[in-house]
Amino acid sequence: MVQRPIMSDLLLSGIFTAFTMVRLLKGPWLRNSQRLATGIAGGATGIFGSWTGVALFDAIQGIA
Repeated sequence: MVQRPIMSDLLLSGIFTAFTMVRLLKGPWLRNSQRLATGIAGGATGIFGSWTGVALFDAIQGIA
């Protein structure tokens, strides 16, 4: 029987990957709080989800 990950595992994974991706790609977290939030939202899907969230936010900012 395969055990699925529970919500807290996905959330913690999303938070840690978002912090890592934002810190590596954009610098300090406090100056990039919007990118951190989108990274956490995308990070629940995996490391590429976190990167995609940050890239999508940058694309939207570039358009506006």
